[in-house]
Order: sequence, then structure tokens, then C-alpha cells
Amino acid sequence: MRLPALIFTLTIALASAAQAEIRTLTATGEYRMGDNDTKTDAKRLALQDGKRLALEKAGTYIESITEVKNFQLSRDELRAYTAGMVEVLEQQTRSTMEGETTVVRVDVTCKIDTAVVARQIEALRKNETAKADLLHAQHEADRLRQENETLRQQLASAKSKPEIEAIAEKRRAVLTELDVESLLAQAWVALVGSKQGPLVLGSSSAAGRTRARGLIEQALALDPSNPDAHRHMGGLLHEEGNVEGAIAEYRTTLRLTPDDADAHNGLGNALQAQGDLAGAIAEYRTALRLQPDAADAHNDLGLALQAQGDLAGAIAEYRTALRLKPDYAAIHNNLGNALQAQGDLAGAIAEYRTALRLKPPFTAAHNNLGIVLQAQGDLDGAIAEYRTALRLKPDNANAHTNLGTALQAQGDLDGAIAKYRTALRLTPNHANAHYGLGLALKTQGQRREAARAFRDYLRLAPDTPANRPWIEKARQLLRELE
Repeated sequence: MRLPALIFTLTIALASAAQAEIRTLTATGEYRMGDNDTKTDAKRLALQDGKRLALEKAGTYIESITEVKNFQLSRDELRAYTAGMVEVLEQQTRSTMEGETTVVRVDVTCKIDTAVVARQIEALRKNETAKADLLHAQHEADRLRQENETLRQQLASAKSKPEIEAIAEKRRAVLTELDVESLLAQAWVALVGSKQGPLVLGSSSAAGRTRARGLIEQALALDPSNPDAHRHMGGLLHEEGNVEGAIAEYRTTLRLTPDDADAHNGLGNALQAQGDLAGAIAEYRTALRLQPDAADAHNDLGLALQAQGDLAGAIAEYRTALRLKPDYAAIHNNLGNALQAQGDLAGAIAEYRTALRLKPPFTAAHNNLGIVLQAQGDLDGAIAEYRTALRLKPDNANAHTNLGTALQAQGDLDGAIAKYRTALRLTPNHANAHYGLGLALKTQGQRREAARAFRDYLRLAPDTPANRPWIEKARQLLRELE
């Protein structure tokens, strides 16, 4: 439900390929078998050791990259990002006898593209949700490694066969969870590397979603009861338009972890997309009870309240979100929309300008600012904002329609008609473009075409309280034309 911010993706795309360097790192993990170990388990343990060593080497190398040095990452951040960005591949396994001990060694490699790594880290640093997820995954991996060491010691001293089997089985589960955490960390980086801003709907690339989906599916195959995997699968399904599937995944997450604030918020987004505003609001409020300082949840609750007609409640939520995140451009834009709907045009303009100061290439904010400037009679200012929005996103049907209304108000009927037709080519069911086209054609004396445009408007316009005056006006104009 949050608006994507395009500048982040554009910034990523500007990195110079000429500065890229591919570095291959190798490491060898080993495990010394005890009397109660199996060779299969020993290989898994050696592989985990090799992955750990390779990621440590990768982290040290990444830390030395000039662009990364400028980010001034903490040690925990560097380790977490490295685990998500760097894929470690098994190359060769061998066993040797050293005295009476069998030693299993696994050679692994990883490749680092310096340009890609720098871009990914820049994206991750600006994405608080992904950053938190990766740090959580890293802390969980550290806990699992510590638990694994404890189980190794317990297994070495175990005497009875049932005790040995129980400890060994528990250790296998820990190793599986380590594999799952690694897959999920890579999935989050796959998503963030193809988008910018928070992990939000509609901003992932198809390639990023495809890779993330594959990784999450692997994680769920290993551990069908992993709540994080179900939660992120819910987000992917929602982005793909499968709202029912998303709801099912979020409900599975909450059945496994009832106090997952992010899952409650994601479920709220899916319910709102389904038109269940009351259900969505209940989920947002639950998320905020569990995590009161979640700016995204306050923003999403504001959107739902505004859709319900509660402008005062929406404005209060947006202001709370901005108190938590003052530099969140999308929320300034949303607050501007609510103030505009409330009739506070000066307040709306201030919020849109703040959003644009924080993120100048913000298409929605340029378009919305144009609407308010036009309402104040500043047609030149409005036209400038609409044109900026269209320069940023040429296929924005709303901006074409709005520019058409401003040109029409200036008397440029040909220019207005061209913009309405462009909007309808992009979005044939754009009701307001049909209405504007009808007005312009009627003014030019093209009665038959104007009547057709008004009929299309009446067929497409939702019968809402806000639209009813326009619907009645369209009926009146159509009667005049017929």
C-alpha cells in the first residue's frame, strides 16, 4: 500500500560498469569426526564451516572496497549484508585419516562483483525493513552455530544409542535451519537489489521476484513451518496480484507466530486490496499494538482510514508516521492528499513540496502538486508539474489527463484533446479522461464524439458520493447533445 520511490532504482542503474572487478575467493571447511558422527553429517558440518570461512573472507574483502568504506558499516551490518549478497558454492569434498580421526574437508568458492556489491549495499542501507531482516537472520545464524557446537559436545559424550540418535537428529534440524536462514537472506537481497525504499508492493522487478520466489520455495521445502518464509511468500504473491494466496500465507505466518507485527501489517495490506477496510484496519491496529513505532503501519492505517472517509484519523496517523520518520517522502505525499481532501490546500502544497525536496523525481508528488496548484488557479505552475511528472513517467495516464484539464482551462483544446487521447490509449477505462475529452469535444462542436465520450464516462465512473455530482453533470451534458 506504500508508494514506491523511483529515484532509488535509478541511482542503482547509474553505477559504472567500467569500475567492476570480479574476485573469486576460496575456503576449505573441515570437520573431525567423533565416534558418534556419521559421514553424511560430517560432510554437512564441514560444508557449513567452509561457508562460514568463505563469508568471513568475503566480508573482509568487501570491507576494503572504496565505495563500501564510505558507507561506514558496523561489523554486524557488514556480516549480515555479506551473508545475503554472497552465494557460496561447494566444489569438492574429500576425507582423510589423521591418526585415528577421520577428517572431512569441503572446498568452497564465492565470487564478488565489486560494482554489484556496492550497489546492493547502498540499496540495503536505505531499506530499513531488509536491513532488520538481514540482521535478524545473521543473529539467528549465530545462535544456531552456537547451538550446533553445544550439540557437538553433547553428542561426543553421549553413551546410549537412543540418546545419540536424538542429539544427532536435533543437530540435523539445526543445520537445516542454517540453510534456511541463508536462503532467506539471499531472497531479501534479490528483492531489494531490484527495487528501492521499503519492501513495498509493486516495486520489485520481475527478475528479482523470480529469484526470490525460487529461494523462498527452497526454504519452505526444507522447513515448511518457517514463518519468515511464509511471510515473504505472502508479499511476493501480493505483488503478483494473487491477493487470496497472499492472505493465506500471512494467516499461516500468524498461526505459527501470532505476534509477528510485519505479518499483521502485510495481511492488512492484502485485506485492503480486497476491499475489506474494516479487516485491514483491525490488522494494522494489531501490528501497532505489537510494534507502536512502526512508521509503515501508521502510514498504511492512515491510507485505510482515508479510504473509509476518516480524514482526521488518517491525518493523525500520517503525522505520527512522520514523527517517527520525518524524511519519508511517500508519507508526506499521503498527508498532502489527505489535507487536500480536507480542503487545506496550503497545507497540502507544503507537504508535496517537502516530499519533492526529499525526493525530487517523485512522479506522484509532482502530479498531486499540480492538482492543487490548478485548484488555486495557478495553471502555469500546474502545467509545469504535470509535465515534470510525465518526463519522469511518460505512461502515467493520470498525469496526461490532468495536463489535459489544465490545457483546456487555458483554452488549448487541441492540446487537451491530445492528452486525453493519450491517457485513454494507456488506460482505456480511465473515466476522468473520457469526461474531459467529452467537454473538449463539445466545446469544439464535435457533438457525436462528445456524446460517445460522456457515455463511456457514465459506464465507467464508480457511483460514489464524490462522483455523483459529476455523473449528474455528464447526464445533463449528454441530454443536451442528444
